Amino acid sequence: MSMVLSRLSLYLALPALLLGLWPDGEPDQYWILLLLGLLWLGQFAALRQRIGTSRWLLIPTGILTLAIIASFLIAEHWVSVDLWQRGLDFLPGHWELFHSRPPILALCMIFGLILNVLLLSRLGLGSPITLLLVAMCGAWLGYRWLTPPPEHASSLNGIPLPMLVALWLLWAAQGLSLFPTLRRYWRRILLPLLVGGLIALLAMVSWQEQRQTDDLRLYALAASEGNRIATLLATETDDHVKAMRRFASFWNMLGHVPTRSEWEQQAKRYHDDFGYFRNIAFIDLDGTVIRVYPLRGNQSNLDLNLYKSYTLARKALDRSLIYGIEGQTGIVDFLQGGRGIINYLPVRNLVDGTLLGAVSMSVSVDTLLNSLLAQTSNRNQAITLSGNGQLYFHYGPLGDLADWRYQQMVEMGTDRLILSVRPSLSWLQAMRSRLPEITLIFGILLAYLLHMVLYIYRRLAHQHRLANQANASLREEIKERERLQQEIEWIASHDELTQLPNRRELMHWMDACEHPLPLAVLICDLDHFKSVNDHFGHLEGDRYLKTIAERCRLPVERAGGMFARYGGEEFVACLPNCDRHMAGKIAESIRRTVAQSGLVLPNDEPVTLSIGVSVTDSLPLQRNRIFQTADDSLYRAKQEGRNRVVLAEPSESTL
Repeated sequence: MSMVLSRLSLYLALPALLLGLWPDGEPDQYWILLLLGLLWLGQFAALRQRIGTSRWLLIPTGILTLAIIASFLIAEHWVSVDLWQRGLDFLPGHWELFHSRPPILALCMIFGLILNVLLLSRLGLGSPITLLLVAMCGAWLGYRWLTPPPEHASSLNGIPLPMLVALWLLWAAQGLSLFPTLRRYWRRILLPLLVGGLIALLAMVSWQEQRQTDDLRLYALAASEGNRIATLLATETDDHVKAMRRFASFWNMLGHVPTRSEWEQQAKRYHDDFGYFRNIAFIDLDGTVIRVYPLRGNQSNLDLNLYKSYTLARKALDRSLIYGIEGQTGIVDFLQGGRGIINYLPVRNLVDGTLLGAVSMSVSVDTLLNSLLAQTSNRNQAITLSGNGQLYFHYGPLGDLADWRYQQMVEMGTDRLILSVRPSLSWLQAMRSRLPEITLIFGILLAYLLHMVLYIYRRLAHQHRLANQANASLREEIKERERLQQEIEWIASHDELTQLPNRRELMHWMDACEHPLPLAVLICDLDHFKSVNDHFGHLEGDRYLKTIAERCRLPVERAGGMFARYGGEEFVACLPNCDRHMAGKIAESIRRTVAQSGLVLPNDEPVTLSIGVSVTDSLPLQRNRIFQTADDSLYRAKQEGRNRVVLAEPSESTL
């Protein structure tokens, strides 16, 4: 079932990719489409068991993905943004670096999926942690897609929904194919997955915080530039107003309307000091311009009545010519072209205080701001001055600008305008810190490596436990085999019923004796034992045999000999270093032991034992002869009435 769902997910990813071909997409979307298309083909080839084709498709795709990721990590002084841009310029069309690089989380997802296909979804090569990391990146991208973009973003943060869906479907196809293996070995990989996932989560959170901090830093840089320009503007405005007041006070002290030569001589110095003055003029009480400097470019202003021709300045002009106080306009259009502000300063006779006219100075806004901006390094920022629904000034690039700007209110004459600083995308790329992306990539790599270390450690520990269990089982089996071997060897050399050595063990024991002489052999036979089996049964007969064996072996073994079952109701005692006297004594002891055992025959007579004894003291030992002699003695004991000991004569034992 999981394989069917895996195939279905892979097939559904193709329509989602085709939706991403919708026109008017950004260049970064084309990169994602290219990478996702190659990934889909490689994954499809792997599904069809065409591993070679899959690798030919996915290895170059993975290298390309790594190259794009590297562009986020390499320091500006190693490979500059301009160098990256020059590389993109070789591609057909317009590729701007900011919009040509997909979000790094999308690249991490693509590379993780490529890597998992190349690893053939093997548990031992980290497929579970790879898919978990891809899922975490996908969840973060989904969150970014649902939430508004950051206020001061310095990079792309999301991808279109069809591409995100395609990435999730490709992930589902790989995850479902791995699901049976995960279900089987989940206990082994759960802890490594949790640890690796936690490390990756910390890396992503750190990356997010560092990225926001860096965005605020870039905004602060733009704000500081705007504040500096506003400060320069206020300072420069204050300076030229003070200068013009000194200029007006000079004519106050002169006490008459300046002549043309006097005007040009004094106005030239001020005009040279403040190059952004469009002109400096003297206006009589009727509002007519009677003096102007410089004359070039301002001839049309001479003899011009401002009340009739320049109604925008009437209010400011009245303040100087009627009320005798300073007057100032907002930004107005100059009659000779251009825009600026005009300041009017009254001129009066200091002796009698009568008004003589007014001094006017026309300040070109464009020239003023250009002269101020020439003192700053702001070529990568668009600086504008606007207000009243109009754009009065623009400096810097026109396109490829950030979506955000810094704004500050400034005063230009009587107008309150907005000074705006909007950085270019290339400036953002060059100035942004690489640390957040380094934190993210190395955090993900650390999560993968830590998972692999823990997984391998747990796998080796499991194998070690299995080996220990196998060794313990083997040791137990060896012990059991040794026990069985010993039991087999014991059974081969003993009688199972009486627990006595059997005939074979007796023969081995006799051969092993180094100094057996004199050697005595006693053959013992129970008298009338067949009647016991016939009357009491074989079980009772077996009990008789075990009782007799237990009682008879003690005196023999105390004498250093061996008491063995010879067969049926016959027993043999072999006594090394035992002469005839001692052999007869031990045999008699055995006979009495049996007679006093309390065992009875069917006629209530006690069970008795007949014993034939053979003693030899000469080498070499002839076991057959010794046993034959003892057997002959036993036969005589039977013939003589049973329940007796018969010793073979010395001559019989040595024949």
